[in-house]
Amino acid sequence: MEFDHDGETFEGGSISIDNKNFRNCTFQNVVIQYAGGPVEMVGSTMNSFSFQFGGDLAQGLFTLYQLFGTDGMLQIIRGFTDPQPGEIVIKV
Repeated sequence: MEFDHDGETFEGGSISIDNKNFRNCTFQNVVIQYAGGPVEMVGSTMNSFSFQFGGDLAQGLFTLYQLFGTDGMLQIIRGFTDPQPGEIVIKV
């Protein structure tokens, strides 16, 4: 597979990651823009970053927030990262 970005460092500013793939890249003090397109990251690291969501993904996240509030959103996120018994489990 050929990577769009290989061994690059992104520092400051913002970067859209939709429809791209990254290998051995570093993201430092960046705003990561994401609207739900496919992304592949292999061996990359992120330090001091924030997300800016767009498109249908942003609308979907806002709808989940309206339905479940902050605590519900945190439980959904934990379902991806560290599911606990009795919580929502996300299967992909």
